[in-house]
Amino acid sequence: MPRNSKKIWKKGGSGRYQGYYVEDPRTRFFASLACDQRIEILKLLREGEKCTCDLAPKLRVDISVVSRHLAILKSMGLVISWKEGVNNYYSVADKRIFDILDTASKIMKDTAERQRNIFTKL
Repeated sequence: MPRNSKKIWKKGGSGRYQGYYVEDPRTRFFASLACDQRIEILKLLREGEKCTCDLAPKLRVDISVVSRHLAILKSMGLVISWKEGVNNYYSVADKRIFDILDTASKIMKDTAERQRNIFTKL
């Protein structure tokens, strides 16, 4: 195993989990964003800091699910956390993450527009 790689587990076509090693840290970075709920968490954090108890009802999931997703985002340095009393609060560590998400949205819109133009010519 290479020194700086991490084993990632994914469900294969057979339904079994298969492990593979990731060497490029960007792969882990983008993998941490490859979840609708994590994207939604970041969108909510765009409004400002939030407690897990605020995020769970908005996502319609249990606090433990939110905590798991936040732990993944935190492990990649995308969010920071602190504790106040019994509540854990989170905020975005670097606002440039929103530039990445906005750029991805623009690329997707442009791609959809190009595809639509291709099909209207048929």
